[in-house]
Parts: sequence; C-alpha cells; structure tokens
Amino acid sequence: MFPFARTSPLAGSSLGSALPRQPAQSRAATGERALAFALLLALVLSVFEGPVRYALNFAHLDPLIFVRDGLLFGALVAYVAVRIPDKSVPASVGIFAVLAVVHSVISYMNLHTTIAAIYGLKMFVPALCGFLAAGALFEPSRKVVRLVAFMWVAAFISALLDKYWLDYPWIGVTTDLGGISVSLGRDWQSTLLERVGGLSRSSISLAVSMPLLSLILLGSLKSRALRMLIAALTLAVLVWTTQKGAIVGYALAIAALAISSRNFTAPLKAAVVLATCLLVFAPTVLIHFEMPRDQGVFSFQSLYERIEQMWPDAWKWIAKFPPYVLGVGLGGIGGGQRFFAPDDFNAADNLFVYLFGNFGIASLFYLGAIVVATLRAKLANFQRDSVVLASLAFLMMYGLVISLVEDQIAALWLGACLGWLARLNGGTRSGTAALPAGAAREPIGVRR
Repeated sequence: MFPFARTSPLAGSSLGSALPRQPAQSRAATGERALAFALLLALVLSVFEGPVRYALNFAHLDPLIFVRDGLLFGALVAYVAVRIPDKSVPASVGIFAVLAVVHSVISYMNLHTTIAAIYGLKMFVPALCGFLAAGALFEPSRKVVRLVAFMWVAAFISALLDKYWLDYPWIGVTTDLGGISVSLGRDWQSTLLERVGGLSRSSISLAVSMPLLSLILLGSLKSRALRMLIAALTLAVLVWTTQKGAIVGYALAIAALAISSRNFTAPLKAAVVLATCLLVFAPTVLIHFEMPRDQGVFSFQSLYERIEQMWPDAWKWIAKFPPYVLGVGLGGIGGGQRFFAPDDFNAADNLFVYLFGNFGIASLFYLGAIVVATLRAKLANFQRDSVVLASLAFLMMYGLVISLVEDQIAALWLGACLGWLARLNGGTRSGTAALPAGAAREPIGVRR
C-alpha cells in the first residue's frame, strides 16, 4: 500500500526554519527546498525564455530547454521519495496519480498512443508542483521577493524597448524539436500593431507573467504609491501585448483587490466565481449565437472567431470519441495533437474546453471544487491571502480565451493558488507542521 498521509501539501513549505528538526523532518525539508528551487528556476527560465531559447539555438542545444521540465519532475520525485519512509506523502499526490492514470487510460483507449498522455502529464505536473510548493510564492522570503522584483523590472524594461526601440533577434526564429517546428519567439501582430513579447517567448507569455509577478509585489510592499505605480505599469504592458483577456482579467483582479478588506473579502471571491462561470458559459452558450463583425486592435473579433470556429471545432473533435462525456483523455486536445493528430489540431483557447478535452465531465467537478474552496476560504492573513484570490481571479478570466495550463508559469501559479486554498480551507493536518499565520519570514517591506 503506498504510504499516503493526510498531511498538508504546504506543510513546512517556507524555506528554512529556526526549529531543530528530526531526521525525518530534515529529509522532508530538503525535498521541500528542492521543489521550491525547481519552481523558482522554472519561473525565471519562463520569464527569460526568449533569450534563453535563442542562446540554446545558437549553440545547437535546443533540447536543453526541457531541463526545466526535468528539474520540476526530478524535484517532485525527490519530494515524494524522502517522505515515503515516514509515511508523510501528501494525499494530494496520491489523488493526482490516480486521476492521471484514469485519464491516461481513457486517452490510450481513444487515441491508441501514449504520446498524448505523456504530453498531458508535461502540462499538468507543474500544477502539482505549484500545489505542493505554494509557500515559495505566497509566503516568500526576502530573497524571493527581490527575485520577483528583478524579474518584473526586467520584463517591463524589455517590453518598453520592444515596443518603441528594439527588434529582438529571436522574434520569428523557429527550430525543430521532435519533428515539430517550434518558435523561439512568436512574431505576432494585431492588425498593423505589433504584439509586444519582451524577453518572453510571446505576448501571451508576457501577459501571463507580468500580472502574476506584480501581484506578489502588491502584496509585499508598504508604499501605496509604489503599489499603484506597479499596477499601472503592468496594465500598460498588457495594453502593449494587445491581450484583451489579460487586460480584463488584471483589471478585474486589481479592482476586486482594491475594494476588499480584511473583513470584506466578498469582491475577491465574487471575482473568482464570476470568471469561472464566464469561462464555462462562453464556449457552451455563445457558440449558438451569430456574432457581429468587428475590426481594430482592441475589437472583439478574436473572441468572435473563437466562438464561431475554434470552440465548435473543439467540441466536434471531442465528440469523435464516444462517450464524449469522458473527454478525449489526458493530452487529447491542444498542443499534443501536433504529434498524433496534426490535421485536427485545435488549440482550444479556453480553459474549460481544454479541461473537458482532457477530463470530460469531470472537469465541471474540478472547476466546481475551485469555486467551493474559494467561497469557503477563511483568509488568515489578508495581506498575503488576498494575493492568492486576486491571482486566481486573473487566471480564470484570462482562461476564458487561452488554454491556460499550456503556459508553464500559469500552470505553476494555478496549482499554487489551489494549494493555498487547500490550506485556507483547513488542509493542514498532523505531520510536518505548517508555519502558523504570520510566522513566515517577513518579505521586503511587508505591512503589518
């Protein structure tokens, strides 16, 4: 019997502790530090993915980009392995493993290949890593806050240069990985306006990373003026990316954060629920209506194209595998199709459609569980915990128009949000004790 224990996935997730540790605790802490390190390294490599891929391509070492995936998987294995002797493996790991096996079997039965399930695991394992190491993001040490600030500043400056002065050499360059053409930096335009990507691989990646990094800073800095400046500059960068879903999602998250307080968290919770409902409503109801024509950089034309073509085609693909309520299986829609069904490739471009393609009707249960956990969450530390809900609101709203978990930063962050929600809902159990509220190392300039 695999030794799963009902311990918190976040137990002891902060790096370091002043308390003496027993050997078992020391092993667990080593696994936690390894997972947190891998998560932060993956975050750094994703923020600077454009130049990193360009350098690897220049050295003919393109496959090394998968080192970040290997580090995450290796750290996860280490995290579990060191906890097996004292039977303190979090139950969340066992649940993930069981669900992965079930949906992988469905995938193989439908597609008769293991490639889809392997690709699907690559997409969803980062979410599990984020779930287990959520403290690295939401209970950050001073060093982590400084790292986040550095990445945010670098992303902003690079986006500014990309917008007005520079053309980065990796933009438009492609390479071949496993017989698939892969862009080092996507050369996208919205009508005649270039979509800014900065140091990220694409405007989508920048539109994911900048808001999430900014939210960590908004929850860690004392100065109200500085927080307002960070929010305003982040919004400006999102306008340069022309990613309308990200703009709306960030505006929703910031507005909800601004009007919420320690004793009034309803706006943040309502924002998460609203965004989740919309991402289900759009691809199931709007596809039955005829959309108007629209033009311009900030028109709704791209949304209309999803409603009229992308989402209906995605449902047709899923319906090819009866009973379609089970979905296609793990990795059965999205990027993985380039390997086993290139002629039927569909990006899904909606988190619910993507999840339904992978998990079928169970995706409604998973999203419903997120809503319930959000509504039940009791914020122990408003300064810290409000950032989690704001991040989740942003991710869900942006997920209305992109397959969110196919971006590694988004997958890590979504998993971290869910892991922290589990903690807020009383997920901490006996075992390696989690730090009490307010006992973590104080980030730079955090308000009390």
